[in-house]
Amino acid sequence: MKLVVCLIVFSFLLFSCGNRKASVEETTCDSVEVQAEISYPFLIDKSNEDERDIEINDIAKVSYLKLGTNTKSLIPRKWSFSGIFLTDKDLFLSFGENIYRFGLDGTFLNNIGKRGAAPFEFVVGGIFSVNEETQELFLLDVAQQRISVYTYGGKYLRSVKCEKGFDRFYVLNDSLAICSTNDITNDIRAFTISLRDGKVDHVLLEKRMLADTRNLMTNIGAFSRLNKLGDRIYLCISSSDTIYVYDTKSHILDPVYIQNPLKTDADKVKTVPYLQFESSRFASILINDIPRPDFTYWVDKESGECSRVKIRNRDLDDYVLAWGTNRDNWVFYILEMPRLKERLKQGKLSGELKSLVEQSDEEDNPIIMIAEIRK
Repeated sequence: MKLVVCLIVFSFLLFSCGNRKASVEETTCDSVEVQAEISYPFLIDKSNEDERDIEINDIAKVSYLKLGTNTKSLIPRKWSFSGIFLTDKDLFLSFGENIYRFGLDGTFLNNIGKRGAAPFEFVVGGIFSVNEETQELFLLDVAQQRISVYTYGGKYLRSVKCEKGFDRFYVLNDSLAICSTNDITNDIRAFTISLRDGKVDHVLLEKRMLADTRNLMTNIGAFSRLNKLGDRIYLCISSSDTIYVYDTKSHILDPVYIQNPLKTDADKVKTVPYLQFESSRFASILINDIPRPDFTYWVDKESGECSRVKIRNRDLDDYVLAWGTNRDNWVFYILEMPRLKERLKQGKLSGELKSLVEQSDEEDNPIIMIAEIRK
């Protein structure tokens, strides 16, 4: 199967804080109209419970990529997904401590990294980033706080011992990465780090104590990864009610989406918001409240409207929790084969997805849904 995806460059305007002024008046979720775009920071009003379904097929061009299956590429089902990176020719996926490289036609190419005690191996892997210019993959060993560098083909090149604890990072260039930590005891939460000597280059966000943290969730895992859109990298940091954006040109960290707690005594839950994906027109933000179920706020940046949504895929006849990628307009969702086979038996698959599942075995690798968000 040949995957054809056209890239669209999203434009996303940052608000200016301090002595820098926003271009239009601040807009909250109950707003109906603004002049052309919302100003930032955007306040997510959780008391707004307007809810609707959104068909991802209506807002995006949806394609499916069936990952090739063999003994080296078989993704263990016991591991959870922890990372994705797309280049013009490659798809890198991380499940647990295994990093797989596929072609954009689904062909398995190679594994990267190996668990062990040798300098070129890792103790706890799975978290990675990619430098497309040098065609290098950077793998973080959380246990040893060491970054190992490999070629796309999996050849070990070098390692960098890091002086500060972190569990998420994104390579900016050949010498700098932006990092964040989910360790709530850490004295800094976001910073840049040198990829040459492992030293902290610049502190972006210090530890912040909230007034009331009794109900504040701390999530570690896929939800806390960094998202890159254009020249901006979004940080969803645990124990924070704010989504921050790091501008790779100005090197400034700004708050973009701030979660307003409910104003009622019955529910003052304050949880970590996560940016699922963003286009030039829309933003999708996941909030996980306890004891309430997960819900997504859909922000229309032209009208200023904000409502709860569920995103449905007609081909699957079900809801999907779509996430953004390092590509500005690529949204993905991982469809496990056993679940797809069950949906096929129920007669709930259609289109290209149905054909792919009919040709697959239940033990096969997942199918990746890739959606190109329209303007």
